[in-house]
Amino acid sequence: MKLGTVMSINLSDNDSDNFNSILVSLLDRSTTNTLRCYPLNPNSRHIPILGEQVYVIVANSDTSSASSQSSRNYYMSVVGLQKNVNHNALPSLTNSEGTPTPNFAQVSNGIPIQSSTDDKVDFGIGFVEDSSISQLQPFLGDVINEGRFGQSIRFGYTPQNTKQSDNKITGVVNEPSWKSTTPKSPITIIRNGGQSNGYNKFVIEDINEDDSSIWLGSKQTIELKASNGFSLGVIPQNVYNKPQIILNSDRVVINSKSDSVLISGDKSVNVSTPNWKADMDTIFSQLESITDALLQLAPAITAATAGPVPVASLTAAGPQLLSTITQVKTQLTLMKQ
Repeated sequence: MKLGTVMSINLSDNDSDNFNSILVSLLDRSTTNTLRCYPLNPNSRHIPILGEQVYVIVANSDTSSASSQSSRNYYMSVVGLQKNVNHNALPSLTNSEGTPTPNFAQVSNGIPIQSSTDDKVDFGIGFVEDSSISQLQPFLGDVINEGRFGQSIRFGYTPQNTKQSDNKITGVVNEPSWKSTTPKSPITIIRNGGQSNGYNKFVIEDINEDDSSIWLGSKQTIELKASNGFSLGVIPQNVYNKPQIILNSDRVVINSKSDSVLISGDKSVNVSTPNWKADMDTIFSQLESITDALLQLAPAITAATAGPVPVASLTAAGPQLLSTITQVKTQLTLMKQ
């Protein structure tokens, strides 16, 4: 296994031989050795940027057989040189005139490359450094995957006494934003666009402040601030502690490309807007009551008279009303569970 610096990256599929490959310059002071390397695991790719360091190993290639062995270089995950999720590239050899270049120790302590003031730093076409990105607060035993720009997936639980420290564990800075009386109950949080506490600082997921998120809970209470209140009988969000899935963003679109959108609730389906909050059972029950009243009214309208003389306008409208309401009643009967 050897360590090298990423010098170029092939993002094209025009050349099958170089598909998914990068060029790596091995860190050997005596010689310059550049290798073409391929992802070790093609199913889970971590695409590096220019200047980041990767470990290179040698293994069989696709032309190997039982009688003939051929090898190929493969690269593993990026070395966390700056301990940061946005990038871990080495700074350029020279900064702007008169500005000292950070040394290796400074870089390893998390000094970001100020690309906005140093046009000599080349991360690769299209990549822009964001020194405001903070990492997720970890808890003992967590499995966390983070992107470079504030995306994350946490496979976690609800740890207790997280701020306590001893001679083996240093307490956390940010406690979970969710609560549970059963710590071992799992929770999965998918977050896209989070808050920032600064470069190489920790943040915790916040369902109300993160740009977009999906929370899959089991026995946690999650402090979602709903845009509007729900109808009577709905358990408040900060009290409910059973399995639930919460999606939160500025806009949520549910679309079916070729079939139906199906929504089913064992107890109810609630809809809430700035002006209305209603349970679907209540809405349809009220509609059914109005329909029944109109069905009783329609025959009376048909037979309406003014003294001994029938009222032509009412006697003409009565059958039409009866026909329409009968159709509505039939549809409501079919819809009723």
